Amino acid sequence: MKTANKPYVLGVALLLGLGLVLPARADIFMKQKMHTDEFKMMGRSEPAKDTTMTIWLTDNKARMDQDGGPSSILLADQKVLIMIDHAKKQYAEMPLDFDKMMQAAAGDDPRAQEAMAKMPGFMKNMMKGVSAKVTETDETKQIGPYHCRKYLLEMNMGPAGTTNAESWATEDLKLDYSKIFTAANAMMAAMPGFENILKEMTKIKGVVVYQTAKSKVMGAEVGSTTELLEAGEQAAPAGTYDVPAGYKKVKAIKG
Repeated sequence: MKTANKPYVLGVALLLGLGLVLPARADIFMKQKMHTDEFKMMGRSEPAKDTTMTIWLTDNKARMDQDGGPSSILLADQKVLIMIDHAKKQYAEMPLDFDKMMQAAAGDDPRAQEAMAKMPGFMKNMMKGVSAKVTETDETKQIGPYHCRKYLLEMNMGPAGTTNAESWATEDLKLDYSKIFTAANAMMAAMPGFENILKEMTKIKGVVVYQTAKSKVMGAEVGSTTELLEAGEQAAPAGTYDVPAGYKKVKAIKG
């Protein structure tokens, strides 16, 4: 297994991936650390935070575990994202089809159903401004065992805010980063216009191993750093892509 002293990127994520440039016999294991600076939003202060994410990737499934927190399982062939609350031993399934997502949100309430029926058109207009721009630079450097190149990323997610990042990517790890990005942003992937962002992200050659970013969300500026701690090919433990036995299915995971 390859190990880096310095780490990974755009975990915006971060939760999960699929479709790897590897034989189906293997899974990809990744561990990344994300640091978020202290920030203020809507009059409330949020302390600086460090989070470690463990990610497993295979052909059409992925899993992300946050240390001491929730897990997510992506079943790409079923277009379903499963959110797991280990503390309460509960899980919820979210369809990654926009129309089905709206139907699930409306439930059996006629008024909600009427409102959700208008959402596709509303969301399409709202997402018109969503865009991403990747610029490859000539700058290169060694980060841990990886030979990396610097990319500049500008992302406008409409109501979700903007992000400007410096990403260092390596081609030493033979993974399809666009697939990892799609899985990490699984909930956004169902939204109109996401395909344009994904197309731009394919300009990043290889896997990002280190990234610094500045995001503006609801008037607040949030700084973050994402690093790749470990990456390698190995067999995932049994049950990795399954909901733990005894967990109760609920409509939504809160918090």
